[in-house]
Amino acid sequence: MTLEERFENFKLMLGNDEVVTQDVFEIYLRQARRKILNHRYPYGTSLVEVEPRFEEQLLELTVVLYNQRGGEGQARHVENGVTREWRSVNEILSSIPRMVGIPK
Repeated sequence: MTLEERFENFKLMLGNDEVVTQDVFEIYLRQARRKILNHRYPYGTSLVEVEPRFEEQLLELTVVLYNQRGGEGQARHVENGVTREWRSVNEILSSIPRMVGIPK
């Protein structure tokens, strides 16, 4: 999937009229990619791109990270009877198997 296709899908997944620049999208995409690669290869890797079969998780994680801006790390928030709890990034990462072995 090209960067432009990812950006278009990202905007569709947000589902609102919020104006998002491609530069901002790329920052969150880079964070999501790093989280997935660190999860998948806990002993390190030279890969810089997520495998195509994890594209859906990459976009989902990008959207989650973007939507959590301003409340980084928030585990629970209660205000005027409204409760917010962020979906754990680990929920998304748990669908990606780890590649482990003996580090060289």
